[in-house]
Amino acid sequence: MPIEPSVHHETERNPETLIHSNDRMAELIRTHDWSSTPLGPIEDWSEALLLSANLMLSCAFPSLVFWGKELVQLYNDAFIPLLAERHPSGLGQTAQECWWDAWEIVGPNLKRVMNDGDTVFQENTIVPIVRDGRLQDIRWTYSYSPIFGKAGDELGVLVVCQDVTREMAAAQELRESGERTRASAKQHGELAAIIASSDDVILSKDLDGIITSWNDAATRVFGYAPEEMIGASILKLIPEHLHSDEKTILEHIRAGRRIEHFETVRRAKDGRLIDVSLTISPIKDEEGRVIGASKILRDISGRKRIEKSLLQAEKIAATGRMAATIAHEVNNPLAAVMNLLYLLRTKITDDEGRDFLATAEEELGRVSHIAKQTLGYYREHAAASLASVSDIAQHALTIYEPRCTAARIEVRRSIDPSTKVVLRRGEMMQVISNLIANSIYAMPEGGTLSLSVSNASSAGEGVVLTVEDDGMGIAPVDLPKVFDAFFTTRTTVGTGIGLFVAKQFVEGHGGRISIESDSKSEKHGTTVRVFLPLHTAYESSGK
Repeated sequence: MPIEPSVHHETERNPETLIHSNDRMAELIRTHDWSSTPLGPIEDWSEALLLSANLMLSCAFPSLVFWGKELVQLYNDAFIPLLAERHPSGLGQTAQECWWDAWEIVGPNLKRVMNDGDTVFQENTIVPIVRDGRLQDIRWTYSYSPIFGKAGDELGVLVVCQDVTREMAAAQELRESGERTRASAKQHGELAAIIASSDDVILSKDLDGIITSWNDAATRVFGYAPEEMIGASILKLIPEHLHSDEKTILEHIRAGRRIEHFETVRRAKDGRLIDVSLTISPIKDEEGRVIGASKILRDISGRKRIEKSLLQAEKIAATGRMAATIAHEVNNPLAAVMNLLYLLRTKITDDEGRDFLATAEEELGRVSHIAKQTLGYYREHAAASLASVSDIAQHALTIYEPRCTAARIEVRRSIDPSTKVVLRRGEMMQVISNLIANSIYAMPEGGTLSLSVSNASSAGEGVVLTVEDDGMGIAPVDLPKVFDAFFTTRTTVGTGIGLFVAKQFVEGHGGRISIESDSKSEKHGTTVRVFLPLHTAYESSGK
């Protein structure tokens, strides 16, 4: 490929006058030893090369010139940052020497320009090069243009380019940020929909107790519209005698602690007191600082009513059982008195005495009838049937498990399929329910309740039911009295006849019940074991 011959004017051709710019690269080009390159001394450069060099140096965009068949490289100030560690050694190098790491891309582009006279343009194209000591994917927008001589032959290549890696990365980050924003907005929308449609009251408040959000369930439960409560104090919902609770709650929240299943009372707009269970969690900002609290409130009034009804039913049933016990004890002496009155008939001869005797017999007959009615009211009319203690225990746990969860009690079960025995299902259900309820009351701060059912191995053929808790335990002085009627260690709830009735039912089946408890050691708690024989008392009677 020919290089245009230089024109010699000895008095004018020197580097200072040939390269016009005063920029940094212009000075480097003027002082570079070009005699060691295929271009030769700068004084011998052709007018076309000088024109191309000066044009490239005056360009505001990063530009370089590859000249001659060897493609010797010159570049301007704007191109220095793109070269990085290739500067200043890249000046005067051939294209392949300087761009060896990207030659698979650069080489074909230069070939198209020099051989075919084409202009090559690429936008946002990745050209991997070594920069800062490691191979990096750099995005370029560039143009390779041929530099023609007077005869139309290709003398070199003018490259104008721009490193758009940062711009593209910023655009990508912007797109991803937009996608994250849209995804976050979608999640927030879904969360808002969940909160709005929740059956539980969900609200939030700041650290001063000022309500900041209020869902539909809150309106339904308390009767206040959102505009009435947002911006108001949470104390508006708390009865005055419980205002101190809110101070304790806020102290826990400020410390970053979560409060779970806290049962208390709140006041509705119409003045009603509502039994509620609260779960309160701290709300933190991006830096992890607590800025408020979210509160999930569940109306447990229905559950409390059921518990109250069950307690009342237990009291009524206990009264009936006790009345039946008394009636049973009264029946024997009552029969003896009736017999004595019958024998007394022949001893009384006057009419008035016989009238008194008849009246006495009539009244005693009425007492006997009442006693029989009482016994009939107490006794379970359902006949005994073949049933599994495991199934009955599993059913009882299903009923009490929600209550255990609310009381922070972990339920552990080991219920093996047990041999079926003939029993009265209602009585055994009452026994197991009483034992579970006692364990729950023994663990007011939560704990572990374990229930197991297995076939007996060493105590004779039958089934063993064990209910164990790690509650407060029973004092040794009270342990011998736990099966006595109306004995209780509780001060607020309980009738004191649960274990009494349980013992009556178990022994009525021909079984036995025992209790172990410790209230002092680290392993405090209570264990109750019930043994039912394989052949119960009801199997032979069929009742």
